[in-house]
Amino acid sequence: MGEYDFDRLTRYRRVDVLLKALNDENEHQRFKAVDALEAVALASGDADSSARDGLMLAATQNAFEDVRLHAKIALKTLNTSQESQIERTSDRRENGPHPESKRNAIKKQQREYNHADTGLLCELDDDSTTLIVRGSSLSPSHRLSAIKGGHWDEQTRMWRFPVNRDSFESLRDNGVVLHPTVQSLNTSSQNTWAVGTRNKKWIKVLGDAHEIEANLKLVPGAQWDSLEKAWRIPFKADSIKRLIRIDGLYVSPFILD
Repeated sequence: MGEYDFDRLTRYRRVDVLLKALNDENEHQRFKAVDALEAVALASGDADSSARDGLMLAATQNAFEDVRLHAKIALKTLNTSQESQIERTSDRRENGPHPESKRNAIKKQQREYNHADTGLLCELDDDSTTLIVRGSSLSPSHRLSAIKGGHWDEQTRMWRFPVNRDSFESLRDNGVVLHPTVQSLNTSSQNTWAVGTRNKKWIKVLGDAHEIEANLKLVPGAQWDSLEKAWRIPFKADSIKRLIRIDGLYVSPFILD
C-alpha cells in the first residue's frame, strides 16, 4: 500500500504518480487519486490533457470498479466546466465584456477585501447538517443577518445557514471564506451532495434529493431524518460505493478523510 501526499502531487501536477495511485490496494488512496487528477485537469485546461486522458482510460480500463465509477463522475464534472467556459468565451467574443462579468469582478475584489478585514470562515458543523460561520467579529447584528435562511446561535456565538448553493454564494459575496469541504460542494456540478459527519458514523445526503430518492432507498441502512430533512446512511465502504454509482449525486472527496 502506498502513502501519497495528494496536496503536493496536485500542486505540482504529478500526473504520473497519481496514475499509479489509481491502482493502490487501499480504496481511500484510489478515491483521493481520482479527485486529485480531476483537480489537475481543471487547473491545466487545454494546456495539458494528460490528467483528463488518464481519467478517461481509468473510466473504462481500471481494474477497480470504484475507480471506474468515480472517474466517470469526474469526467462529467470536467465536461460541464469546459462547456461553461466555452459559452463564456463565445459570449465575450460576440458581445464584448458582459455587465455581469464586471459585477462579478467587483464582488471578487470586495470578497478579498472583506476577508482580510474580518477573517470569517464557513464550514459544515459536526453533524454535517448546517453551515456554520466562525469569526471574532461576529455578532447577532452582523451583516450576515441579511442573508436568507440564516440565524444567530446565541449558545455557540456563531451564525448558522442551510446547506444550499444560495448560502454558499451569499456567504462568499459577504467576505466569508469557504472551508475546502464546503468549497468542494459549491464547485461541483450537482445540487445534491453526500458528506460525512465528523464522528464517521453517518453519511448525510444534502440538497434536493427528490430525483434520486428511489436510488437512495436501495442503499443498505438508508433512512430519512424528518427532523433534519435529510437522508442519512451508515458510514461504511459499501455504502460509499453505492452512492458513487448514483447519477446526480456528488460524493465529497473529503468523505474518507
